[in-house]
Amino acid sequence: MLLRRTALAALSTLALTGLAQAQAPAFPTRNLTIVVPFPAGGITDQIARAMAQKMGDTLGKPVIVDNKPGAGGQIAAAQVKQAEADGHTLFMGATEMFAINQNLYRKFAYDPVKDFTPITSLIASPLVLVVPANSPFNNVKDLIQQAKARKDGLNFASQGIGSIGHLLGELFRGKTGGEFHHVAYKGSAPALQDVMSGQVDMMFDPVITTSPLIAGKKLKPLAIAASKRSPQLPDVPTLAEAGIAGVDAGVWFGAVAKAGTPAPVVAKLHEAFTKALSDPEILKRFTDQGMQAFPSASPAQFGSFIQSEIGRWGALVKSSGATVD
Repeated sequence: MLLRRTALAALSTLALTGLAQAQAPAFPTRNLTIVVPFPAGGITDQIARAMAQKMGDTLGKPVIVDNKPGAGGQIAAAQVKQAEADGHTLFMGATEMFAINQNLYRKFAYDPVKDFTPITSLIASPLVLVVPANSPFNNVKDLIQQAKARKDGLNFASQGIGSIGHLLGELFRGKTGGEFHHVAYKGSAPALQDVMSGQVDMMFDPVITTSPLIAGKKLKPLAIAASKRSPQLPDVPTLAEAGIAGVDAGVWFGAVAKAGTPAPVVAKLHEAFTKALSDPEILKRFTDQGMQAFPSASPAQFGSFIQSEIGRWGALVKSSGATVD
């Protein structure tokens, strides 16, 4: 009798497994598209194209990158929202698209939680506090002392209103009590140019863009805004080591699918992304640029991470008073 029950249970399990497999949608059935909310050539575009090549090998279908920049990610997001919820059209963005812009823009056309299904985080790069190479400030203590002593304080550049560099600067100001005035630019390049020329006193910018300028003696790094030192800048202390705790942030990138995408498809996409990230060639390429692989253990974990980041950055956006029409 026991053997019979065991056999019946095994047959039942096999039947259920077969049913689940039969119900699971075939995927992929055509080319996939990764929609990127930045122009070609940027960091997000580079990550997407590296992932696309490896994922195509894994999934057996070509993966195309489609650049749709503008409106804080809204143009790219709209394209994914209008597509079928079948996993063939994906949205890859940075921290701003998933955790900042919905609180920054007065009117925003998508909800990163309700409109999309998380797949995985991908790459992260810490921010570094830099000053001009000929700056008199050689450490964070010098910087803070002058921000308090000077009548007009110091200026800090950012990549734009509501950018991570802006919000991190505001957090830094709140933690130190110094007089720091925000100067917004349209992207890292013009901001860094004015920091290098001495027109602005300081800036928080990712290691990926600053490390070549630091190596070229055009910028001086004072501290890393991360929990640990950067492998690219091992001699640069963290802000916590410099006596400023709680100013710990970096830019991260991730991928999502349209809400309603079947769980088996999301699981297969997660597997393809994480497999691409584990490729030695991919790892070396991004590590050399000052980034680290940052895959989520599961789609659910990435979803929880997005929620926590929304709470974190949303509070900073509100306290800063930053808005974009």
